[in-house]
Amino acid sequence: MVKLFIAFLTLLAGVASSTQGLFNGYWKDKLDLKTVLLANSLVVLSLVIIFYIITSKNGIKLSVEKLDASLLVGGACGFFIILVFAISFPSIGALATSFLFIIAFLSASLFYDHIGALNLTPRVITTEKVIGVVFVIVGSFLSLRSSV
Repeated sequence: MVKLFIAFLTLLAGVASSTQGLFNGYWKDKLDLKTVLLANSLVVLSLVIIFYIITSKNGIKLSVEKLDASLLVGGACGFFIILVFAISFPSIGALATSFLFIIAFLSASLFYDHIGALNLTPRVITTEKVIGVVFVIVGSFLSLRSSV
């Protein structure tokens, strides 16, 4: 049941990602990209602080000795995604942006699973997985092609 709930949350995250790109692209054209990125960053920071306060029992658990530059990679990737989506949604459309995003996302995920990146359980790339990714890519391409 927990895995089903997590799968549902993952689907919601996909919708949220597309919705974020839609709104960021809209507001980039109304204001400017810097303002959109600043607003996004402030909202994310505020929500993270609220989430931390609500869920923390013993205060901040991050010591300076454990601080590593790799801790910042997730934030840098999030910034890059927001930046690119805000530019690409109004320029090439939501579907084309999502199509290219899906190709890169699935390819990178397949590789990360295969090598067991950052303590993931290694999962061998099989023919079935490659065929599944190809089907998703082909299906995405067909939906993009039919909308043009």
